[in-house]
Amino acid sequence: MRPAPRELRKSLRTDFNPSFKLRLIRSAFRLRQASHLPALALGARLHEPIFIIGAPRSGTSLLYAILRDSSQLAHWPGEAHEVWEADYHPAMREWESNALGASDLTPKAASRIRSQFFLTAGPRKRLVDKTPRNSLRVDFVNALFPDARFVFLQRDGRDNINSLINAWRTPRYRTYRLPSPHSIPDTDPNWWKFVLYAGWRDDCRGPLETVAAKQWKICNESALETLDTLGESRWIGMRYERLIENSEEETQRVSEFLGLDFDDRLRAAARVRVAVPINTVTPPEAGKWRRENPQQIDSILPLIASTMEALGYR
Repeated sequence: MRPAPRELRKSLRTDFNPSFKLRLIRSAFRLRQASHLPALALGARLHEPIFIIGAPRSGTSLLYAILRDSSQLAHWPGEAHEVWEADYHPAMREWESNALGASDLTPKAASRIRSQFFLTAGPRKRLVDKTPRNSLRVDFVNALFPDARFVFLQRDGRDNINSLINAWRTPRYRTYRLPSPHSIPDTDPNWWKFVLYAGWRDDCRGPLETVAAKQWKICNESALETLDTLGESRWIGMRYERLIENSEEETQRVSEFLGLDFDDRLRAAARVRVAVPINTVTPPEAGKWRRENPQQIDSILPLIASTMEALGYR
């Protein structure tokens, strides 16, 4: 059953109780979008938009925070679920999953998404977007923007899944209010968090570590499979661990691939953003799964072994 428009719009917001500051930011953003309407009417289009993908909790927020400081880029305030899912909310698709392919793209949806993102960036800048769910939609995004560039962020599955487990247990990160409650232990039964993968109903009783492991595994496998079909000129991989260890070098490497100037502003962003944790549950630390959720992670190692190997982790 399709939700009421107001409930649908609310469910697409990443902040359910926006502060006064955020409301001001959104108002200014809408004014900036309006200023780009004449260029859109004259037929201007986005040029080589940049899409950061990766499993949720893989560090995409950190990389996004760095790149959006580039003077050459513009971005939607927050994650642009209002753009991506206005026509593709899971409630409109029998709550199947977040996955979309090129065949799912309708002319109406394509026009709306392209227009909204163009109005975000305007004719003088490129767009950068960070949406982990798009790891399941690379073909869909490519059909929309055939000249897009993708940055695929990867993280050791043990640490990534540990972070997902911790995040599921907090009141934060609510994603979808389900039509009926789940019974995953130690979580809010009314809310699904993060990416909705095919077959999620089979895991509605948990355990939580299996849900988190499948979210990590399916996002990475889907991204790898579809990115490989695009060719090396269209995407670049980055490891979260290397970004943390050498943020300036990694940011420069990605910037050069994307055709961005690695100037003092971007260099400073790479240095400062890594020093101050972004969107974390606990401070970043390699291998902290051994201290926080060792039994849960040990139990899912067979499930993620092949994906870990494909990503080059041991």
